[in-house]
Amino acid sequence: MKEQKKEPGLGRIALVLGSAGSLLAAYIVIGFFVARWLRKLMDGPPVWLAIGTIAGMVLGVVNVAMLIKKYLGEQNG
Repeated sequence: MKEQKKEPGLGRIALVLGSAGSLLAAYIVIGFFVARWLRKLMDGPPVWLAIGTIAGMVLGVVNVAMLIKKYLGEQNG
């Protein structure tokens, strides 16, 4: 019997890495809306919007970096 491949195909890697920009944008937008919600809930200063947006961006960059490491780190040459 043929042994099945355990590595993802090139097409799947391209789709996952191609969606990294959308994933980063989603984290930034979610950070903004969470910060806006917290600001209204606790009557906070407007700087919370900037902090929430930047926190979303940082979390998004970390997630995209881990995603790239997962898919490109498995390739052996």
